[in-house]
Amino acid sequence: MLAQMDFLFQATRHAHSYMPMHDHTCYELVYYQSGKGLTSFNDKVYTYTPGTYTIIAAGTLHDERRTEDTDVIFVGFRLSRRELLVKEGLYQDDASSPILPLLLKMIEEMQEQRAYYADQLNHYISSIVIAHQRASDTGTSGGSVDHLLYARAFIDENCNQKITIEELAEMVGYSYHHFRHLFKDKFGVSPISYLLRKRIQKAEHLLLHSALPVTTIAMECGFSNDAQFCTMFKREKGESPRTFRQSRAIAKT
Repeated sequence: MLAQMDFLFQATRHAHSYMPMHDHTCYELVYYQSGKGLTSFNDKVYTYTPGTYTIIAAGTLHDERRTEDTDVIFVGFRLSRRELLVKEGLYQDDASSPILPLLLKMIEEMQEQRAYYADQLNHYISSIVIAHQRASDTGTSGGSVDHLLYARAFIDENCNQKITIEELAEMVGYSYHHFRHLFKDKFGVSPISYLLRKRIQKAEHLLLHSALPVTTIAMECGFSNDAQFCTMFKREKGESPRTFRQSRAIAKT
């Protein structure tokens, strides 16, 4: 056998959940059947989508942020040939590839546990390694890195927290000025304007769909105080938070 399986799981990870940095004592293949999110390792940030998978080596620290509900299969394995290396990265699976069908067969084998199931599992993971190596050698799989998408997703998930542009720039490995320039060039708005927009959107939702006082909403949306909140809200929406809430409440009656 080319490889030996260590562990195998199938799970659904909920949107906006986070798996902190961790590592394993073996290789890990993480296959994303559905959902979207971000995973980072080796100082790179990868954006996963349905039909992508990561290969992560033993001892490599990695994390995962889910922006959508994600169905995932992850399998740990060891190589029986020391000279063989499986390159780390995020890869796009192909419709004709056997990787997903083999993973599903492994899950079925684990559930049924028929005679020689452990040997069958090792056979399947060996076949997966071969399929991956063949695809990598012919160039049909490739990495995907987008630090700016990672930064934007981080703002989306944490807009109610204290966030500075300097911290965001450092997080994704850019200087402050270079990050501001790249972010605005890609998304058409500066990172601080984007952060303010997300906070205002959250505030609008709470004003319309909750009975929370304005002071509490200001804190819930990441503003320093209600005075700052009211000033920023009026500048963006043309009316104060209280007027915004009252006018729309009247319109509903």
